Amino acid sequence: MLYKIHSHAQIQALQARSDELGHSNDMQVNLVSLESVRIARESYALLCPLIMESRSWACPELDSLSVVAGLSLEIQKLEDDVLPQLMVLEAKLERGALEALLLMKNSAIKLLHLSKCFKEALGLVLDEEDLVSARVEELSIVLKDIAVHVLEYNCNIAWIQVRLPWLVQRVTDVLETPVRFRDSNEY
Repeated sequence: MLYKIHSHAQIQALQARSDELGHSNDMQVNLVSLESVRIARESYALLCPLIMESRSWACPELDSLSVVAGLSLEIQKLEDDVLPQLMVLEAKLERGALEALLLMKNSAIKLLHLSKCFKEALGLVLDEEDLVSARVEELSIVLKDIAVHVLEYNCNIAWIQVRLPWLVQRVTDVLETPVRFRDSNEY
């Protein structure tokens, strides 16, 4: 049986029907797309156990989904923890600001690596359709440039706070980017 997934709701529906479908029946689950990078963590948390629990179910895109889930986790960490910490700090670079900037720089490195992993998983076929990698790479560069600028050129926290609303919007834009996976049946 072939089950194509185009949304998180379809993963939820598959999970709800998994007992009915039976884990002993052969099932090919093709992940075609998701609504956003943000939902990828939850989608992976639902889909991975379904595939792993059954020897006869397969999802060729599960590795790609795990990469996007990692991107989602890292970007949401920025959104929820790191950037808010920079917004409330005083005008000088104190310990909290330095830690947040180091985390931001490390996130930039992780995001760039995960973006390359996702690109490799997609292959060259969907290069034009892959908005996720391009936006993540751009965000990674911006994060690193801002962190390095402040850390190496001794700028004060006011310099970064002026740029934070724009940076928060970039993070939100990446999290809301639709994800398209390589449909293994098309190739």
